[in-house]
Amino acid sequence: MITDMHCHFVPEDYYRLVQGNATFAVREVQRRGEMIDVEVRGTTFALNDTFFDPARQIARMDRLGIDRTVVSLATPLINYFSEPGLAIDAAQTCNDGFARLVRTDPKRFAAWAFLPMQDPKAAARELTRCVKEHGFIGGHLATNVRGAYLDAPQFEPIFEAARELDVPLFVHPADPAGKDRTAEFELTTIAGYLFDTSINIFRMVCSGFLERHSGLKLVCAHTGGYSLMLRGRMQCEVDKNPSIQRNLKRSVGEYLDGLWYDTAGFEEGYISFAATVIPPEHLLFGTDAPFLLVLPDPVGFIRRSLPGAQADAALGANFAALTGT
Repeated sequence: MITDMHCHFVPEDYYRLVQGNATFAVREVQRRGEMIDVEVRGTTFALNDTFFDPARQIARMDRLGIDRTVVSLATPLINYFSEPGLAIDAAQTCNDGFARLVRTDPKRFAAWAFLPMQDPKAAARELTRCVKEHGFIGGHLATNVRGAYLDAPQFEPIFEAARELDVPLFVHPADPAGKDRTAEFELTTIAGYLFDTSINIFRMVCSGFLERHSGLKLVCAHTGGYSLMLRGRMQCEVDKNPSIQRNLKRSVGEYLDGLWYDTAGFEEGYISFAATVIPPEHLLFGTDAPFLLVLPDPVGFIRRSLPGAQADAALGANFAALTGT
């Protein structure tokens, strides 16, 4: 079974909620055919009808040869700036919408739970509810919440819940650092999100977070950003910096080996490279659809990037082994 574990969806009730409450600062700017320009907190994002329409999602899957899609909330509509009570209501609305989508065709759809990270204890409860009541795969986290990366102590309840439930967490960038300098030429999308992913990963390594949470199943979007390319540079810094060394018992590469990575990496050579520096069974097929910035033939891309058995595993078996689904 070919499973796309990185695909975005916006439930109808959640979309109405964020448009109807000024706190979220979401409004449609215009519709052009299937394209929808949505302004979120002053920035305009190009979405399309497939984000909102299960039938279009299935048509896309059929066209590309994808058997199953695991949906998560579209990044522009993630809001960690609302007060916790509203955030909890919004997360529940979003996740109940995901659950309705999954029930329409559980063989074709699964979901990552959207979590109200403003209140980590509530986020842990929502993760538990979604896994136990809705059968979700796991939880969806951003790389940072109002500038606090995931190694910050306040997020511990979420990771404790994930370990207790034995489910993975999908870590996707949002609200990246430096976006005031990357607004032009879509550089926030092209480079900023990957930079934020890399910062988060190396903070988790260097702070001792991954040492403390060695059994935690973390899936990193966009093939881990730049982290795999920079692992040698980071190791060199660790070797020369006693203040970092004291937190670590293993090499940087060994910590990176303990994470999972999607294949939304665009370069065949980079996916091939990734399979040589991390366990190839930790590569998971993901497209980042239905954003426009996606490959036209993602399944073929994997088959060109990896040898036969590794490609087959990345397209489905690795995800099944991670999640038991």
